[in-house]
Amino acid sequence: MAYNWCWWLRNFFDITVLYCTGDAERIRKMAKLVNMEKYEEGKEYECDIFIRNSVWGVIPKGIKAKRMIEMRHANYKWLLDKGLLWQQYKDMGIEEIVGCGEYVSKMSHEALGDNPTTIKNILLPKKETHKVLHFISCTRIDQYKGWDRIQILAEKLRREKIKFVIDIFTNSRGYKSNYEEIRFWEHRDDIWDYIADADYTLLLSDSEGSPYTVQESLLYKTPCVVTDVGGCTELIKDGVNGYVVPLDMNFDVRKLLNIPKCEEYDNHALEDWLKYLGYKGKINKKEIIEKFEEEENIMVRVKVIKDFSFGAFDSIESTLVRANAKENVRGKLYANDTFECEEDTARYLTGNNPIKEVVVEIVENIKPKEEVNKETPKEEKKELPKQENRKKNKR
Repeated sequence: MAYNWCWWLRNFFDITVLYCTGDAERIRKMAKLVNMEKYEEGKEYECDIFIRNSVWGVIPKGIKAKRMIEMRHANYKWLLDKGLLWQQYKDMGIEEIVGCGEYVSKMSHEALGDNPTTIKNILLPKKETHKVLHFISCTRIDQYKGWDRIQILAEKLRREKIKFVIDIFTNSRGYKSNYEEIRFWEHRDDIWDYIADADYTLLLSDSEGSPYTVQESLLYKTPCVVTDVGGCTELIKDGVNGYVVPLDMNFDVRKLLNIPKCEEYDNHALEDWLKYLGYKGKINKKEIIEKFEEEENIMVRVKVIKDFSFGAFDSIESTLVRANAKENVRGKLYANDTFECEEDTARYLTGNNPIKEVVVEIVENIKPKEEVNKETPKEEKKELPKQENRKKNKR
C-alpha cells in the first residue's frame, strides 16, 4: 500500500518516508522511489505535510508540519470491542483523519468519535499479465517415472521466467523439492476436476506401455507432455494434443505456452471388448452413464454412533472430504454428530471399513431437489392468494 502510494505521489510531491522498522528488501524497494530515513528519537523533523501511516509501535516526536494527517486502515470498532484498541492506539493530537474506505471511516467514528475523510488506497497501474502454466502429475514418484525430469522442467521454466505450478498427486513418500512451484498432494480418487482444470498432464517416464493417465487426461480434453517412449507417442501427437519431449529434456520450453486444444476423445475400448467377448446385444453408453450418475449422487444423512478419529481407518479423511462432510471434519468426529454424504460412503462407515467397525448409522435419505419439486401438486401453486404472490414478487 505504501509503495503504491509513493509510486504515484512522488510525481507531485517531494516525499521522505520516515520509518522505525521494516523488511530490508521492502525498504530497498521503496528507496528506489523516494527518500528513506530511519527515525531517530530526539531528532527534529520539519516538513509541509506529515502523514502518519501506522498507529502501531513508536509514536514519532519532534515533528513540525503545517498539516498533520493520520491514515487509518483497521476496524477500530472491532479492536475496541476486543479490548485491543488502547493497546495500540496513541493519540498524537492529529485532527485530519483519512479512512481507506467507507466502512473503516464509519468504524473509526464509532470507536473514537472522529469524522475521517474517506479516500481509498491507491492502486498501481494495471500490469501486463502472463499465463501461469498449471501442470498435474498423477503417478508414483521414482527414478523411472521421471522425477528428475520434472525438476529439470521446473528449472527450464524458471530460466525462461515462465510462471507455473506443478501439482503431483501421489502415494509416494519422502520426496521433497527445492522448487516452491512443485506441490505434493495425497492420492485421491476424485481427481477429475483437477485434471480438467490443468493446462497439461505430465508423464515424463523412462518407459510406458499404454499409459492410463494420458488417456484419462485426453478424456477431459487436457493435453499431455510426455517423453518419447513406448505408447506415449501412440496417444500424443506433438503439437496436436500435447507435446512429446526427449528423454534428455533438451527442448524449447517456451512452446508449452502454446497450449493445444484437444478434441473429444474416445478410445472405443468398451465396444472392442464386447465385440471380442462375443456380446451380440445393443450398446447404449449414454444410458449407462446416466444411470451411473444417478446412483452416484444418492445422498444420505448419517449419525455418528461413537467418537472416532480419522486415523482409525484407511483413507478415512479423504473419504469424508470427498463426502463433503463439513461438520467437525477436523481429525475427529463425535457421537451424535450428523452430516450428509453419498450413500456408498455411508455404507463404508457402517462397517465395510478395514477394521469392520460400525461408527455411523444412516438416519435419512435425502431426496434430490428435482424429486421434491415433482411432488408439489400444481393445484397448490395456483391456489396461493394473490396478495401472497405480490409479496413474494416484491421480496
